[in-house]
Amino acid sequence: MYKILDGKIVYLLDDKIKGEVCFKIRNNEANIYHTYVDEDLRGKGVASKLVSMAFDYLEENNYKVECSCSYAKNWALKHGKIL
Repeated sequence: MYKILDGKIVYLLDDKIKGEVCFKIRNNEANIYHTYVDEDLRGKGVASKLVSMAFDYLEENNYKVECSCSYAKNWALKHGKIL
């Protein structure tokens, strides 16, 4: 289950956080600065879904999105979110 919290979106499995994407919001800008998925879930699309949800949430709320997290930046470039 994915859940939006304050400053992050998490992936929960058996009520434990197994993945997260963290962002900071300042004025009208947001920075995705951290993505993590437990080792046993890597390669299953969890990180991609987390970053996708973060972009959807931030863009729907009219934030300009930047990425200092390398995974999020690569995802954004691949999906045409940033140039």
